[in-house]
Amino acid sequence: MSFDEPRFTPACLDPAMPPASRTAALELLNTRLHPALQSVVAAEVAAGNRVSDAGADWPDPGSVHVTLRDRFGDRHANETVAFSLCDDPHYWHADYSTVDMPRHLLIC
Repeated sequence: MSFDEPRFTPACLDPAMPPASRTAALELLNTRLHPALQSVVAAEVAAGNRVSDAGADWPDPGSVHVTLRDRFGDRHANETVAFSLCDDPHYWHADYSTVDMPRHLLIC
C-alpha cells in the first residue's frame, strides 16, 4: 500500500450498509478514527469481519464510533485501547475504546 492509497476501501464495508452511508464511513475510518482503533479494524477486516456503521461526535464531541458486523475474532487491547465486555442485547456485545480523549469507540 502506498501512502496515497486509503487504508480502508469499500471492501471493508458490510454489503448491507446503505449506499448513502458508505462514503462518509470510509472518510471517518481513513482520516478521523484513532490510529490504534484503525489497527484493530484492519485486523478484524483481514479476518473477515466488516464495518456496518460509522459516525462522529459520539460518545464524545470529536470522537468516532464504528460498529462491526460480527463479534470480535481476537483480543486487541493494549496500552492505547481498552476492551470492555458489555454483552447487553439492547446495546452491543463488546467494545474497544481509546484511553485518551476524545474517546473513540469500536463496538460489535
